[in-house]
Amino acid sequence: MNDNTGDLLPVSAEALSGDPLLAHAVRGFSDTYGYDYFDDSAVRRMLAKHEASLRGASMGGPVWLAGVASTVGLAWLVWAAAGKPENAVLAFVPPAVLLVLAVVVFVRLNLDGRRKLRHPFLEGYRYVLAAARAHGVPVTFVPAWLTGRGGGELEAAPLPKYTAPPGGPATSAQAQAAQGAGAAAPLPAKPAAVAEYERIVEQGGWHDEAGWILVVAGAIGVAYAVAKDMPAAFAGALLVPLGIWTWLAGHRLGKRQRELADEARRYVDQLTRAQAAGAIVPELSPQLRKLLDSPL
Repeated sequence: MNDNTGDLLPVSAEALSGDPLLAHAVRGFSDTYGYDYFDDSAVRRMLAKHEASLRGASMGGPVWLAGVASTVGLAWLVWAAAGKPENAVLAFVPPAVLLVLAVVVFVRLNLDGRRKLRHPFLEGYRYVLAAARAHGVPVTFVPAWLTGRGGGELEAAPLPKYTAPPGGPATSAQAQAAQGAGAAAPLPAKPAAVAEYERIVEQGGWHDEAGWILVVAGAIGVAYAVAKDMPAAFAGALLVPLGIWTWLAGHRLGKRQRELADEARRYVDQLTRAQAAGAIVPELSPQLRKLLDSPL
């Protein structure tokens, strides 16, 4: 993630200040947790600091060593089980110890990550985002690391439940209209390339595998035709060019997706600058939110 896209805030002070009830709630969170959530610069620095800490804990040396230990331990156990070792203790105890140590490290890292997610600043900020949503104020995106979301939808620290007090929430349209009157900068128009990126970014992913399967199947068909003297099996050769065409189509799609991803990042950069100038950035599409959560 480049410097600009990393500076895009889930919600700005301008947006939080637009609704008096929401502003009152955010001031309460600031008092409770001891951080000024209306200070965009300070919030940006704190988010970057905690993100770096969490990513470092999940991708540092201990993770790598635990992964190596578990791989070696499993391979050792498979090798020992497949053979007939003369000394069962020497054959099975060392890999078992490696696996136990790997599990201990992984559990320790998981607990450490959960502890980091419970930092007072992050606890309060999750309440800020939950309150903004409850009051109809657009939250641009919720970083996956902030809620401890891994590859699936399960979150270790989800946004808390928050109910707006009587008199709210306003609808998103009302909130944006009220806030837009005080915005100091217009939002950039979404380029056609970004719309195309959102449309095609999740396509593909199967071309490489399908292409190779077709090529291998065609080669097997030709080999079978030669070995068994069955001319009809030579029809399998037709699968080879089909497989190559499938692979090339996937290659072109992937190249186009990478080109459009650069355009999408530039668009997010523009949104970041507009937000810093006082514009209210609406919620990003799922495709752009995923782009923000993906390291370059």
